[in-house]
Amino acid sequence: KESFNIWLADYINLVSSEMDGQVDLKATREALLSEPPRYRDEAEAFWSQLSDETDAEIFLHHLTKQGAPSKKEGESSMEKRIREDFETFLSLPYSKQLSQLISLGTLRPILDEYCSEEERLTFIERYGETILEGMEIEHLVSDPNGTITVDDIGDDDLISKQDIVRDQRFSIQMIPYGTDEFGLRRSEKARALYRAWNMHKSGRARYAEIMFKAGKMPLQDSKQ
Repeated sequence: KESFNIWLADYINLVSSEMDGQVDLKATREALLSEPPRYRDEAEAFWSQLSDETDAEIFLHHLTKQGAPSKKEGESSMEKRIREDFETFLSLPYSKQLSQLISLGTLRPILDEYCSEEERLTFIERYGETILEGMEIEHLVSDPNGTITVDDIGDDDLISKQDIVRDQRFSIQMIPYGTDEFGLRRSEKARALYRAWNMHKSGRARYAEIMFKAGKMPLQDSKQ
């Protein structure tokens, strides 16, 4: 248990940023341990129920007939949240329920972890501007008091092209998509830096997850 908690704390540090604020380790641990893995055939069975409006109507009929799960003694905070969210959904007008399910099915390429990268990229190219409209996008900007270092970015070619010095520090700045500031050359470079930093963190996190599943706990070892 102690080893898992140490790994979890370091793993969260890899996959989160200062923009996420304080992460509840206890709730995250409970969520990870209480959520069973979803396999490819299970994912396919779920998403196939939302492939079009007719399928979504059938699925909605099944959900409303089934109803929300009853409150049970000793339910976890995750189970409580799921139950309450389901109750909220069931309280919506039918048209709203159906609309949300259809929208969920439309977003499958970016929500289904088993979708191919090609499907995901095609979807983003087609609907990216609509989805991103008004959304604030992360940019990695130079900041002498920032917590992100050059080593955290990981892409030496990009660092070289942008003439970044080794002791430079960065922080994350949110800029709304589509604004004049978003379209500036410096903002484009800041987005490239953020992507590189995020990919570097994601790679480290995936490696840590694989090693943890193999029982090797690399993050714990790195502290010694």
